[in-house]
This record gives sequence, structure tokens and C-alpha cells, in this order.
Amino acid sequence: MRQTNTRPRCSEPCKPGPSDPRRRSRLATVDPAIGQNVTAAATTAVPMATDMLIQEPLIVKRIALTTLLAASAGCAQAAGTGITLYGRAVAGLDYVNGIARPGGDADTLRFGSNQYGVSFWGLRGDEDLGGGLRGVFNLEGMVTSGTGRSDPLFGRRAQVGLAGNEWGALLLGRAMSLTDDESGAIDPMGLQASSIATLVYGRNWGSRPNAVTYNSPAWGGLSVRAQAGSDGVPGSFNRGRQVSAAVKYAQGNFSLTGIYEALRDTQGRMDNLYTSSRQYTLGGSYALNDLRLFAGYNLTASSGATVATPENPYAATRSQMAWVGANYRVLPALTLLSGVYYATLNRGGGHGTLVTLGAKYDLSKRTALYGTVASVFNSRNATFSVEASPDTMPRAGANQQGAYAGVIHLF
Repeated sequence: MRQTNTRPRCSEPCKPGPSDPRRRSRLATVDPAIGQNVTAAATTAVPMATDMLIQEPLIVKRIALTTLLAASAGCAQAAGTGITLYGRAVAGLDYVNGIARPGGDADTLRFGSNQYGVSFWGLRGDEDLGGGLRGVFNLEGMVTSGTGRSDPLFGRRAQVGLAGNEWGALLLGRAMSLTDDESGAIDPMGLQASSIATLVYGRNWGSRPNAVTYNSPAWGGLSVRAQAGSDGVPGSFNRGRQVSAAVKYAQGNFSLTGIYEALRDTQGRMDNLYTSSRQYTLGGSYALNDLRLFAGYNLTASSGATVATPENPYAATRSQMAWVGANYRVLPALTLLSGVYYATLNRGGGHGTLVTLGAKYDLSKRTALYGTVASVFNSRNATFSVEASPDTMPRAGANQQGAYAGVIHLF
């Protein structure tokens, strides 16, 4: 959208007119300016506050900054500058049984902030530079609905770059990983807490700092994405380095996606299967009227020097996972979701099977109710949790059940 020179004064109210985009629902899952999914379920780690008295001045500053940015977006929309305020709010209740504790197994019933996907808000926009070239940006932060915290402020995306209809977009700054952005389309549960992320402990979730990202346009149904970044430590090119690529083909009712990512830790190593490793993913889907079928395969591999962790007590260096599933629209407002995921580890780590069943009921185009039940069945040595969280791991060889439900609203 081309910017105009007409701007309301700060004292003028920015009320939406009949044709103002703020009056319409923003439901597109892909931002046409930068080619990124803006509603996928993805998450980043959010540290909890340890001293609210110390944090209070910082929180006040962030609230003030957030309010200023939101007000600026509203005024910019009224002026036709192509800036959009968007987001999603998700909250519910979550139950998991059989959690291993020193004194024995325990159950938990807790507030569910991120089980169906995280809450987030963001700003994105573009400027027509002429000749088919546009300047684009995207700022996006996660919000934990249970506590209201957003730390860091733009922990999901902080990107700026150039875009063109003929060649795509080149973006600089923190970005969601390609494994997070692209995996939702090949997962029947859409990257929920019980999904393809579960048996790899969220290895395919999260954002990547200091990233350079390229998004191609679609060429006859074929599109590619590439991403790279590092910590920028002099003399150590490998520290924090990540390289990834995604290729997608979508034509008619058929879609196929391949994703690769190599992620190193702050020391340049790949010695943790679920945080610093290589990941290869191939998956697809096919629609038959109201039924969409899913299938896929994932290989996660780390180095021979992999260390043992609570999630990987046998220091396995390879995790192989396969899945099948389906989405079925029973009614115009009701969709059923189901998936079966099987993962196996080398070095005696065992194997696990996750079975999921969910439902989503649309109250409107922007508000919906959701519910999911899941069970994980572990072999003797396996400790897979029913949700993608090390906090809910069962005893080795124990099965586990979980369920969560809540409400989701898009804006």
C-alpha cells in the first residue's frame, strides 16, 4: 500500500471510517508483503519474573512503548500508510496426569496459556518505493495469557527488509524458524502442545536471532525459503549459527513441504538432540472435499558427543518420527482433528506413540472454542510426555494422558 502525505495531527482522533481496514477481520494466514505465516502456533521460551519490584520500572516502560506503538499503528492506518496491528489471544485449562516426581506420580490441573498455540501481537507494514519495490517490516511478540508477560517485547519477529512481486522478499532481523513457520501446514494438530512438536520436545518451535531470511514468490505452486544467522562472535563463526531451508509445492488439493535446519549452541556445538542438532522434515497433505489427510517424517540428529539430559537420558543421537492424521469438517463451524505420531531413539532410548484427538468450533470468523485430548504410550526406557514440555515427563516406561480446552480470538 502506498503511503500518503496526509497525516492526522496527534490531537486528532483516529477513528475508523466505513472502509477503514480496522473494521474488517484480518484472517489471512500469510502476510502478502513478506510471505510469512502470522497465525501459526509457535512459541518461544519466556522467563518468569523473580523480583517484581526490580522489574516494575522496566515493565512500565514496556507498557508505555507498547501503547505508543499501538496508537501509532492506528493513526497510520487512518492515514493509509499500510501498517497493520494484528494478533491472537489464547487461553484455557490444561490437565496432565502421571507426572514423575521424587515422591511419586502427580497430576496437574493448571491454567493453559500456550497449549493450542501462543498468544501474540504484532505490527507489520510496507511502503511502495516504486518500480515494484517495497520496504517492509514486521514486529511481533509473544504474550503469556496466564501472566500477561511479554518478554522480550518482540521475541518472535523484529524484521525489516525489501520485497518485490517478481523476486520475493529479503528480511533482516529476528525471525520465526522455518521449522516453526512451515511445520504447521503438514501437522494435523497444527503444532499444538500435543502434535509433531511433542516427541521432539519442541525442537521445531521458536525464533532465531540475527537472521537473514529470504522468501521467494510462488512459481507455478513451487516456493522456497532460506534462513541463516549466528551470534557474530569474532573468530568463532559457528557460535549460535543456524542455517535452514524450506521447499514447498502446493497445487490444487495437494501440498508437499520439505524443511532442513542445522542449529548450533553458543559454543558452536551440536551436542544436544533437542536444542542444538540437525533436523530434516518431509510432510504433505491432500484434501478430499471436507476431509484433509496428513502424513510426514522427521529425522533429528546430533553429534556423537551428545550429552545426556532429562529429556534424553540415554544421550541418543538420532530421533526418527513418522505421523499420519486427518482434519474433517463435520459442520461449517466444527472441525475434528486427529493424529498418530511414532518416535524412536537410538542408543537404547526407546520409542513412544502419541495419539491425539481434538475439535475446534468457530463461534465467528475470529473467535473459536478448542479442545484436545491425548495419550502417549512409552516403551520401557522412553520418557516422552503427552505435551511438548519437560515439566510433565512421566516415569520411564509409563503411559500418560492429558487434555486441554479454551478459547481463541484473532484480531
